[in-house]
Amino acid sequence: MRKMKTKSAASILKITLVALLMVPTILAIPTSEPAVASPMINVSSGALTPPPPEPSIHSLANTRELGHIYQAVGAVIPGGGLSAIVNTKTMTYTAMKTLSVDYRFERWTGTAWVTFKTSSNNATNTNLLNAASDWTVMPGYYYRVTSIHTAYDGSTTETSKHVSGTVLF
Repeated sequence: MRKMKTKSAASILKITLVALLMVPTILAIPTSEPAVASPMINVSSGALTPPPPEPSIHSLANTRELGHIYQAVGAVIPGGGLSAIVNTKTMTYTAMKTLSVDYRFERWTGTAWVTFKTSSNNATNTNLLNAASDWTVMPGYYYRVTSIHTAYDGSTTETSKHVSGTVLF
């Protein structure tokens, strides 16, 4: 009889142990409400704001087929320390009477993109326009460049907008 009680106590102990181990699993079952990211600052990254939302595919470049412009891009590149190098490139299939680019270097505030610096450049009788700027940034913020590229062939004007990826400085 004593052996039976030992087996019975061992079984009860095992069942209790399994039940206790399942409690965290049961508590972790997701609810139907969506999870919301914490607005807490990411201390390990050095960011002073939460990261910006990912841009939609449609905001990255024009979705329509262009006639003259086949490449219109901009990028933010860390230049060392607090230096940010902003590069833009506009290319067309053939030489244009005028190529131009207007670009805004933008900083994320935690709730919106604000213009930090601006610049523009143009060239005549060419199919390639490269423009670059080197600016000092404030550490702890996300930056990006938004550029408007324009090609004029003498009779029609074509534009393309590009939004770069973000860089944390």
